[in-house]
Amino acid sequence: MTQVDLRTQAWMKDIALYCGANTNDPARLKEVSAERTEWSDRLKRNFEHVLAERNVTAVDYENQTDVSFDSDADLHAYLLRLYDYLYRSGPFPDLI
Repeated sequence: MTQVDLRTQAWMKDIALYCGANTNDPARLKEVSAERTEWSDRLKRNFEHVLAERNVTAVDYENQTDVSFDSDADLHAYLLRLYDYLYRSGPFPDLI
């Protein structure tokens, strides 16, 4: 993984629980994200941080989740769709 801050590291570990190749379940992530817990609040704050900083590369994401993207731009487009799905009533995010 490229050098990233602790918030990004925490987000990468948390997102791998629900969006990894063997555990890909954004619907379940949406359920647990909607619960008002310390974990879900931290996940949202860290997700917003990752989107703002754009410091996660496609290689970093693949190393953590085993889900690959052709480019950093494709990854970030997916992350925006995932965020919209989780927190803004967006449609279910396809990986492509």
